[in-house]
Amino acid sequence: MPKTRTELDRDAKVAEILDAAEARLRADGYRGLSVVAIARELGLAQNALYWYFPSKDHLFVAVLERMMRAIVARKPPRRGDVGGQVTWFVDQLAELEPVRAAMHEQARVSPVVADFVETLDATWRRMLTNVLADRLPEADRDLAIETLLATISGVLAQRLTAARRRRVIRFALARLSDHA
Repeated sequence: MPKTRTELDRDAKVAEILDAAEARLRADGYRGLSVVAIARELGLAQNALYWYFPSKDHLFVAVLERMMRAIVARKPPRRGDVGGQVTWFVDQLAELEPVRAAMHEQARVSPVVADFVETLDATWRRMLTNVLADRLPEADRDLAIETLLATISGVLAQRLTAARRRRVIRFALARLSDHA
């Protein structure tokens, strides 16, 4: 069924708000994600923005979801090994490290962000489970995925160079596979 004009207008306005919010988030982090400033920039009343997003954290999560969907939509190169696919995703996440760090910090105080982080973590676990399913015995898989996620989180938090980050991830993958 085709969308009504109201739905189209709403979708366009949400996209416009998300564009402005993403630009602010990338430029100035979570603290720069000002509902007042975004409303002013778009010529909206502040209350109008809250009609679309009930809180700053709802807006933050909507932008995070959009950013993560964009990464997944690009997909890693099909040609290549598991290490290449995993490092590709980590490279994409590295570009968002300040945002990712803010997400984890805000998750400590915001149930909305905490729920998103929990869902995102479950998604990463599923993806890694699928990637590693035929490389690791089932008994080792959960621990291997936990180890790999901790490694990924560590290389991102340390802000290693791309080359060093890739070497660390490939090393971890190789060692995890060696013990299969």
